[in-house]
Amino acid sequence: MSQTDCRHKWMMANVRDGYLVTEGCYHCLNRISFFSGEPVPPVESYHEGDHFWNYLGSAQASKFDLRCGACGTQVPLKELMALMLCVGCDPTCGVYKVGHSDRERRTWVYVALCADTSHASGACVPDEGVRALNAYYQGESGDPQRITVVPCRLRRSVDSCQGIVLADTGLTELY
Repeated sequence: MSQTDCRHKWMMANVRDGYLVTEGCYHCLNRISFFSGEPVPPVESYHEGDHFWNYLGSAQASKFDLRCGACGTQVPLKELMALMLCVGCDPTCGVYKVGHSDRERRTWVYVALCADTSHASGACVPDEGVRALNAYYQGESGDPQRITVVPCRLRRSVDSCQGIVLADTGLTELY
């Protein structure tokens, strides 16, 4: 079966548990995040070029890739640092709007968090990864009624964004 003919049956692969660590530079006010598989999240400050990175916080998280059980196609999610469940705090936020576009459907919105938290570089989780995550969480039905994944670039502000970083891999079993 060719990859284009496959109706992918996504499953998690290369699952790693650890922490989403967020750092801030008080010189440029940008934020970055990274996934750490260490038993305790790193908290040291350091200087890198014009940046002075300081630890801002961490949350338990899981990192994974997706693999099709039918054809073996893999979607590496190296840009995905963690998933966060949006709690719908800011009606002007793009993530909030996705979750409330059809109130009757009761959609849970997961935000795919990238490393460039402030998006200073313009990079985010690629569209291919977001599409594969949506296909995985929507299952074979293809109905986005339960869970929708959006890139973090839709957030209005990292400072006002509130959510729950998801730490386990059984996310479809929770809701």
